[in-house]
Amino acid sequence: MTPISELFTPQDRHRQAETLARFIAFSDRLRSAHDRETLSFVMVNETRNVVQYSHAAFFEDRTRELRAVSGTPDFDPDGTFARWLKAVSGSFLSKQPESHERDALAGGADNADILPPFFLSLPLEWNGHELGILLLGRHTAFSDGHELAILQRIGPAIGQALFCVQAQPRKVPRVRRSVMIAGIGLLALGCFPVHSSMIGRAEIIPSEPAQLVAPFESVVLDLKVDPNQPVKKGQVLIELDRAQIQNALSVARESLAVAETQYQEALESGVDDVKARTEIGPLQDKIESAKADVTYQASLLEKTVIRAPIDGIALFADRLAWTGKPAQTGEKILVVAPRRSRMLKIAIAPDGLWHVADSAPVVFYNNSRPEHPVHGQLISHAYAPKQLGDMSSVYEFRADLDNEAHLGDEGTGKIVGPRTLLALWIFRRPWQVIRPWL
Repeated sequence: MTPISELFTPQDRHRQAETLARFIAFSDRLRSAHDRETLSFVMVNETRNVVQYSHAAFFEDRTRELRAVSGTPDFDPDGTFARWLKAVSGSFLSKQPESHERDALAGGADNADILPPFFLSLPLEWNGHELGILLLGRHTAFSDGHELAILQRIGPAIGQALFCVQAQPRKVPRVRRSVMIAGIGLLALGCFPVHSSMIGRAEIIPSEPAQLVAPFESVVLDLKVDPNQPVKKGQVLIELDRAQIQNALSVARESLAVAETQYQEALESGVDDVKARTEIGPLQDKIESAKADVTYQASLLEKTVIRAPIDGIALFADRLAWTGKPAQTGEKILVVAPRRSRMLKIAIAPDGLWHVADSAPVVFYNNSRPEHPVHGQLISHAYAPKQLGDMSSVYEFRADLDNEAHLGDEGTGKIVGPRTLLALWIFRRPWQVIRPWL
């Protein structure tokens, strides 16, 4: 092989030095590539630093598998250029650099709009091993003797780099013993069975409250108690307007008196008057009706004073919200409930739901005494969510506690479900987010 120094005349010493420097830099770049992908990218893109071209492709081994195309680190194997390269890969059989015209290659004329007119196939060999072909294309013919001589040296340089990369033993990643032990420990921990659970806001609510409602349509004159005030059985709590009932009672009593007077007159006249005797029966019925009306109005008058049916505390929002305001028949005014209760209400957000048994264990952590959890048992749960004021929704569960707590106490409620693997419990929320996208 002719030395590079003899390819140039004494007048071309500058060109000789520049070419030699580029070749040496290219060789160093080949030696720095430690894997096949990097080396393939270097040979199709950086050979341009020594020989000018516009297109380049690398076919690996004797199988002529297309491995790299210039201008992109990841070419489209179904693209027009890639399909044409695969079709003509068997046309380059020479052991020496060989020039080709595009139109002489299969399908070249049909793809003249994307292909340059001239190509050169450069065999890549080392120590008799055929390692592939580098195909270069450009718009001028590869006829310069200096370029061809340099290409004869580029082929072995690339072939040596390919041979060294292929001969390198693959490094088997070693796992440190500590990492392996930690991984086994985490795997064992993830397989540890734990109880699934649902956690939400909890509140002690009345178990058997007594609701006080308006017995008839009237105006609330006064509430005799304040919100959350203790009350005794029989204590007056509410006074309703009596004027309308008293008027109705007076009218009923007058009607009764008139009916009784007419009845006495009919009895006295009935001795001699046949017509008067016939009115005795209807007048008796009129008296009974008037008595019933008096009794009914008297009972309503008694109901204008509403008393506490049980001992407990009066539960309502605001005393002034009712004073002087009308109340419809059956409208709830306040609730009287025992001061202590075993009924617990737990609100669970929809994304925190988990399958639990109908009588699952429950634990209540009171905010005022979090160090003393109270246990209980689930007794009911809502099948439909309840809409809250902030446009969120919750499912309400109710539990019966083993011990009583103060009415209105708040805290955290935990509903214990069946056992499951710790890993499944930890990744339950991420899985809920990822699953709709799978």
